[in-house]
Amino acid sequence: MAKWTRSGLGVTVLAVLAAGCGVVLPQAQPSPSATPARARSSAAPSSTPPGEHVAATSTATSTPTSTATAGDVALKAPADPCRVLSSRTRLRIRMPKATRDRRDVACAWTNEPGTAPPFVLRDLKISYTTGLAGLAFTEEEARMTFATRRRNDYRQPSVFGGAPSVKGVIRQVGTARSGEHFDEGYYVYYVYQVAAARRGEGRAVLRKGNVVVSITASGADIPTRRVRDGRPAGNATVQTLIDAVAPQALAAVR
Repeated sequence: MAKWTRSGLGVTVLAVLAAGCGVVLPQAQPSPSATPARARSSAAPSSTPPGEHVAATSTATSTPTSTATAGDVALKAPADPCRVLSSRTRLRIRMPKATRDRRDVACAWTNEPGTAPPFVLRDLKISYTTGLAGLAFTEEEARMTFATRRRNDYRQPSVFGGAPSVKGVIRQVGTARSGEHFDEGYYVYYVYQVAAARRGEGRAVLRKGNVVVSITASGADIPTRRVRDGRPAGNATVQTLIDAVAPQALAAVR
């Protein structure tokens, strides 16, 4: 079992890879903000440089240095999750289309893949969990919900795939820092398959007080008109998308 780091735009994940669990990294068409992944030392840094998201192994627990809420004040999710991203951000990630979820406090965005190959498919979803049966979470209930999700996602984040190939505790995502902009977070990356289509997906789950925020980015690159020829979007690609939207998604929780 090897320890290594993979970094995207302001995001570094210290991952635990199961033996024989490889990830296909496509030659994706990068967004204007994307930067290539760079290798880092496997030793954990003594301090976190600005703009980096550091994750520990799956056995580590998050210990935020401060709380993101004041006292027992309950935070609320945005009334319209489809408005949390600025027009500049939507233009930057090339996802103009937004669809509001009718059942949950969530919104999904998609890109325009084009009308001829190669096709670049990208999807993004931001959801907010604030309670059950119309009752708002206490901070302790949100903490328990977060812990349950992390346990399940570390084991198998999708019914269409196996264990994640990358997982870890989030210390920073984009410009949002643990203990300052959110209380705790984790990240998983995995490849799943539905019929002949294979996709790469990254999921960042963040707790800010009594609200749990989930940001999921996924995609595939298809060089022909045949879906089975597609290559899953790589870890660095989906991390770049999550980095670009996480600060605004968290800032909308007030």
